[in-house]
Amino acid sequence: MAIAFHNLNSDAGLNNLDEYLSTRSYITGYQASKDDIIVYASLAKPPSAEYVNLSRWYNHIDALLRISGVSGEGCGNT
Repeated sequence: MAIAFHNLNSDAGLNNLDEYLSTRSYITGYQASKDDIIVYASLAKPPSAEYVNLSRWYNHIDALLRISGVSGEGCGNT
């Protein structure tokens, strides 16, 4: 089942994602996946603390990415 989140840089989109994450630790499944990275990268900035579940998820994915050595910025391909 594919999940889609729209307007992640609007209050409505952030509220929708926050509500979705109120009963989940990850976007899909029971461990971090490519889906989490895609949604994480879709956010223009870290969510405010008002989005409790989204902030929890964001900080967790951010920590996993830092531990793994993956950075959000690429330098292009040649």
